[in-house]
Amino acid sequence: MGGTHKKKLRAEKAKVKLKGAKLPKGLNVTKTEFKVRKITIREQLKESQFSDGIRQTNIKECLSKLKHHSSNFRIEALRNLRDAVSVNHVGLTASLSELIQGISAICLDQEREPRRESFKTLSALLGYLPVDAVAPFFHIVSSYLRCAMTHIQPNIQEDSLLLLDVLLQHIPSLVATHSAKILQNFLEMISRVRAEGDKAGRMLTVNMGQKQTTIKWRSKVLLRLQQMLETLAEFKMKQKQDIMTGSNTSHRDTIVSFSNKTAQYYGIKRCFAAEQSCDLSHLFNRSVGSSALSTDDTSTDEYDQLHSYVDHLMPLLLESWLEVRPHQAVGTINVGVETLLTLDAALTLKIVLEIIENLWTLIGIYEEQVNNKDLSTWFKDQYADVFAANFLQSSYPYQQIDSDEDKSNSKRKTVNQSSGLSPFCLQQNITIGFLMCRFYAEALDRESVRFNSVLNYLTRIITNAESNKTNSQNHLRPLVAALRALLLESGRTLTKLHKDSTIKLLRSCIKAFLGNKFGEIGISSKILQILCEIVQCRELCEIYGPEEFNDFLRYLPNLLLKPTVSVSCLLAMNKLGKQQNMVFIEALKNVLLQVVEHLQSIQVIGAHNVLEGKKHIMNLFYWLTPQKSISQKEMQEINKVVEAVITDKRVSGYCHYILTLA
Repeated sequence: MGGTHKKKLRAEKAKVKLKGAKLPKGLNVTKTEFKVRKITIREQLKESQFSDGIRQTNIKECLSKLKHHSSNFRIEALRNLRDAVSVNHVGLTASLSELIQGISAICLDQEREPRRESFKTLSALLGYLPVDAVAPFFHIVSSYLRCAMTHIQPNIQEDSLLLLDVLLQHIPSLVATHSAKILQNFLEMISRVRAEGDKAGRMLTVNMGQKQTTIKWRSKVLLRLQQMLETLAEFKMKQKQDIMTGSNTSHRDTIVSFSNKTAQYYGIKRCFAAEQSCDLSHLFNRSVGSSALSTDDTSTDEYDQLHSYVDHLMPLLLESWLEVRPHQAVGTINVGVETLLTLDAALTLKIVLEIIENLWTLIGIYEEQVNNKDLSTWFKDQYADVFAANFLQSSYPYQQIDSDEDKSNSKRKTVNQSSGLSPFCLQQNITIGFLMCRFYAEALDRESVRFNSVLNYLTRIITNAESNKTNSQNHLRPLVAALRALLLESGRTLTKLHKDSTIKLLRSCIKAFLGNKFGEIGISSKILQILCEIVQCRELCEIYGPEEFNDFLRYLPNLLLKPTVSVSCLLAMNKLGKQQNMVFIEALKNVLLQVVEHLQSIQVIGAHNVLEGKKHIMNLFYWLTPQKSISQKEMQEINKVVEAVITDKRVSGYCHYILTLA
């Protein structure tokens, strides 16, 4: 130590000392300029590069940040992944499993902002990927969804509904396929088992400490449950349609017209299983010890599933409605006296009725497949009287309270617009009438008074269609279903019980259709189909009275002058011609020349091809010729129009052929 110190002292003494000297002018200045060499770290190059103003994200770096302890890092990683999705990053598909795993895991985050950012990122990712690419990894998302729905923290439970909204928006088919695993968690969110091992069912639970009320919380949960059941019903309906049209799908696009003047070549192709899409989710969802062909969905009998849904849901739905329903004394129905409901009560009523309607739809699809009515019979025996007593008692029809507080509260207006609520509760009241027809399809006489009130209410709604128009037209769909059930399916029985009320409803329906008061084209076409089916049924037409349909029959041929017409409508017209309905035939004769002139431009919706569609129209001309109702002069004029207007030789030739038939 001493030697080192002495060396330093000697070095200091050896330095040159400037005693009394000054530096030359210009050297006693500190130079501020300096040169720096750019330092580049290779990892930074991998993390982000800017080309054409677009940031290229490092996927692996973002995945590692998703597990960071800081919420800011997790949020930044989620936003970077959204940017990568927006620019179609090449590394997304390579790390798809890790991406879905990492993003879905944040739905259980303790902080709210990272959870909400994860829903946005997952929505962007699911919107970018095809459904087939997500199917093998859907069990990951559904596992985190079920964990969030049954989480101990209420905030995470509430946000789990937002995650379900994302899945229903982008991949509804996968949600419907695995619905059995998710539906049970809805029950856990709003109810609990009454006793351990008890078969008495479930009971509603109170609010778990959230800032919102128990009623609003249940409405949120039940709304998602209704969307789940509706998605499941649409998925099963699509499956049924695919099965019905599957054998003809491969031939529809290859229809050819035979001609003996040219050689005909017909391709013969055999469909193999390899050409069909393979559901990869069944391969990735196998558990230890299970076979490749057995999954939770296929092993559970569909009858038991639907029976379980009804058995668990109906008591909870009835209890939810009883909690918000106005307390009134049980008595007879006061027709035309509305019962006022609060906003929460009106919303609860709407959701509860839609869930029951979806249950009936699922039961109907299942029974049509198995050709058995046991499940619907059990449903009616158990809950028909309970439904009528709770929804169609003296409190029918309903109307929403329109107080000053409701008008000034912007949040209530937002709820009305987003949920499709009407101040007159049109959708709820009409749906109650439709469900009454489902519950009492074979026993209308048991609730004769209640059905009379439904008939009078629907007549009043259709008659005042112009004054009842609102921003939301959600009541039109259940209105079509109710009219089909009352006038077509149950028309024979209702005319025996309440003939005047039933015929009055039919008149108002025909008058509203002719006056174009149903608004939407799709709704008007469905009403047209119902009326055509009633007219085609000779027995039902005789019960109502043939004179009731004269105005409608005179209007039918005018549909051939519109730009489009449906095949179902043309088939109904042909059946009327076959029945020799003179009112319809006379009306068709009056517009025959205009129909021929319009034949070139009209489009037939639902036809296999253009020629087949127009053949349906020209076949109507046949029913005019047996009566010799077309004179020789009129025939010559029609033939001139055919030659001048119709350019397709196949159409003109077939038209000449039909008109010349005696």
